[in-house]
Amino acid sequence: MSVFKDFLHNLFYILTPIFLYVTLWSGFGFQRNRKLTKLFFFALCISSMALSMTFPVVLNNGVTFDLRHIPLVIGTIYGGAWMGAALLVFQLSYRVVLVGTEAVFFAIYFSTLVYLVYLVFSKHYHAFSLKKKIWSFNLVLLAIVTTTIAFPSTIFADSRSEIAFYMVQFFAIYVPVFFLVIYTLEKILLNDRLKKDLRKSEQLRLVSELAASVAHEVRNPMTVARGFIQLLHSNANLTENEKKYMQLTMSEIDRAQMIISDYLSLAKPKDAKLQTINVAFTLDKVRHTIQAYALMNNVSVFLDVPSNLKIKGDESELTQVVLNLGKNGIEAMPRGGKLFLSAVHTGQHIRIKIADTGSGMTKEEVQQLGNAYYSTKEKGTGLGLMVSFSIIRSWGGHIQVNSKLGEGTEFVIQLPVVSASKDETKTKEPVMS
Repeated sequence: MSVFKDFLHNLFYILTPIFLYVTLWSGFGFQRNRKLTKLFFFALCISSMALSMTFPVVLNNGVTFDLRHIPLVIGTIYGGAWMGAALLVFQLSYRVVLVGTEAVFFAIYFSTLVYLVYLVFSKHYHAFSLKKKIWSFNLVLLAIVTTTIAFPSTIFADSRSEIAFYMVQFFAIYVPVFFLVIYTLEKILLNDRLKKDLRKSEQLRLVSELAASVAHEVRNPMTVARGFIQLLHSNANLTENEKKYMQLTMSEIDRAQMIISDYLSLAKPKDAKLQTINVAFTLDKVRHTIQAYALMNNVSVFLDVPSNLKIKGDESELTQVVLNLGKNGIEAMPRGGKLFLSAVHTGQHIRIKIADTGSGMTKEEVQQLGNAYYSTKEKGTGLGLMVSFSIIRSWGGHIQVNSKLGEGTEFVIQLPVVSASKDETKTKEPVMS
């Protein structure tokens, strides 16, 4: 009974920080600050590890056991290499403080092995489904246990049989705990993503309702006003300053018309009958469309697309999305640069990439993209990107944004594939624009 009680205490030390994060940190909205969130997550991992080691499980044979490796693995998977390394150093140092140098070489070997293996595993972990994450987690654990039993045994103070017995106990206890922790964490992260999607959907609904109620009524008088201003502009008796002011007025009316068009794009119902689109043809058309604009900004456009990639969607909307992202990329390179339009077939998806070598964005700015009225441009409204995100989501795809300050930005559009021939002839053509 005492063993079970100690185990429950250890489990409490592992699970409580997770719920503290959800209720205290995330509940009050502190997770918006990425640096503080990472520091808080590290503190929670340190706390649970220290408590687990301080109050271990005492087995019937007198051997002590704890769940110290759970925070180490979780910190490495979700916090990254540096956080995992810091937790590893803390774990080994605190162990020496608690029990001295007894069997310290085995502790160093095993904890380092756990850290390194799960660090490599973390590179692929986040792309897995929840079921695959749980299975792969425990398969990796089995590989670590098997390696520890099969390899160095005489190097350490323990014999091979003692190590094997310890590893069997380790695996039997850690498998259900890993299942519980990973399942809980992934469900929390899933709920967080669903909340974000819900907020964006609510923004989209509000903007759509606003567009449906006022866009047409505003557009009609603006069209009339622009027509009369254009007639006045053609008057030969006007001074140069008067013509300049009228030209400026017309350009601002045109900009307002573009904003209204974005609102209408959000408000109009989507056609459920999507057509097959040739990606190469659409991207080539976009390249020719933005060529003149790129030339004005000293930007070179590069096209790299297999000839027969196909997706389900609306060609005019895909053109609108890629044009919008390409135009944003060009505007992010005021001193010139390179714009890359490319597409690849990866498994059951096609990835369309629009990349630039411009000024780039911070992680905080990237997280805000797609929200209404948020834009990194001085006169931007954010509606163009919001429309683009909405269109791609309606086709069952998503847009991923990768950006670094001073290095440029990459928009990756992932969409379900229709068909792809094995014979993919690529055309890689630089267009100096």
